[in-house]
Parts: sequence; structure tokens; C-alpha cells
Amino acid sequence: MSTDAMSTAVEQLQDLDEDALQEAIEQGVFEAYHLNGYTKSNDEGDVVPDPTALHEAIYAALKTAVVKDAKEKSETALTHGDLAKKVFPKTLGAQNEWDEMNTVQRAVWEQLVKNAWNPTNPNFSGPVQRLVGERDSHLVLIKTKTTVGGKPSVDVVYLTAVEELIFDDFIAPLKSSVRRAAERLAKNAALVATRNKQLSERTGREVDSGMKAAATLAKSTLQLMSGTNES
Repeated sequence: MSTDAMSTAVEQLQDLDEDALQEAIEQGVFEAYHLNGYTKSNDEGDVVPDPTALHEAIYAALKTAVVKDAKEKSETALTHGDLAKKVFPKTLGAQNEWDEMNTVQRAVWEQLVKNAWNPTNPNFSGPVQRLVGERDSHLVLIKTKTTVGGKPSVDVVYLTAVEELIFDDFIAPLKSSVRRAAERLAKNAALVATRNKQLSERTGREVDSGMKAAATLAKSTLQLMSGTNES
């Protein structure tokens, strides 16, 4: 693009109001989906985004990020940007052209990064997590933080069947969340009991019954979903 053409394009972007800018970004995201093969025709014959195709592409990208040892995690796991580059390789931004991109193009790429990352929700209901389980019953999709290129605490995603990694990066954070929730329940109950002594006995019972109910639910859910039965 010539200098004059670039100046004209910048001026046009500056003239866009907020609604027009958002429309341009949405159109750019749709075009990226279509260019990379993530669209389909609906019943009315309209071409629309195809989430299933996108999830398949994310799964394919993650298959290149199977971690077999904790030491290789920082080299093998994918960052937000790494994943987006694999999922949207034909889109401006995938080859690190950031300095050459205009406002709309940058916003489109930022949205595509989010669209590639969000489906990797590691919970059991996450679309890509479910896809991983359907394709390989031993692999688990994991999101964690690690050091990448010397930078600490970088968000990454990877697949693994390694017991140590599964329990350290997948199960342990969930256990910590449960402990924090239990602590929050106890502190809030203590607040009530402190402010109204007459409620202290009932508050204690509510905390006790709540924790027992949660433990029972967790155990029964585990047995149901894993097909195990300890009785």
C-alpha cells in the first residue's frame, strides 16, 4: 500500500463513529472465520460462523501442545497468541504484522485471540475439553500459568496424560477454590454469629450441613461421571 493510500485509510477509520467501527470489526471477524474455513450455510441459505469447525481447529492446534514432562511445559504449552496463530493462520496478525495493521485490523485480531481462547475452558462442560475426551480418553485439557520466554505467570493451555501435571495444574487449583469457598462461608457465618449471638448455634449447624452436603454431592458426582462405585 502506498503512503497516500495508507493515509486515506487512516482518515477513513478516524471518520467512523462507534457503531460503524464496531460493525467493521464484526465484519472483519466474520471474514476471518470464512477465510479460515469456520463458516457454514444455515437453513435459510445464509453463511454464518460454524462453532463446531472452530472447536475442531482448536483441538487440532492443541494436539501440537501435548506436554509429557513438567520441564517442557513452558516450551510446548500455547499462549493466547500462539493458539490464535494456529487457529487463524490466514488472518492478518498471525504472522506478527502488528505494526502494519490499522485500528480495525488490530481489534479484529484481538477478538480472534479471545474467540480461540474462550472455548478452551478447562471445566468438564467446556466444548474443547469435551472434544478432547471424545477423541482421547486419557488426555486432559489444562490451563495454567508458567514462564514463557523468561516472562513469569503467562497464561497457557496444553494437553497431557501425565498424572503429576493433571493433579498439580488441574485438580489442585480446584481444591484451592473449594477451600477458599469454605473459608468464605465460615467467615461470613462467623460475622452473623458475632453480631447476633442468638443465631450462633443455627449458624454453626448451617455451615456443618452445607459442608457435608457439598462433600456428599462431590463424591456422588465423581462416582456417577467416572463410573466407579465404592459401595
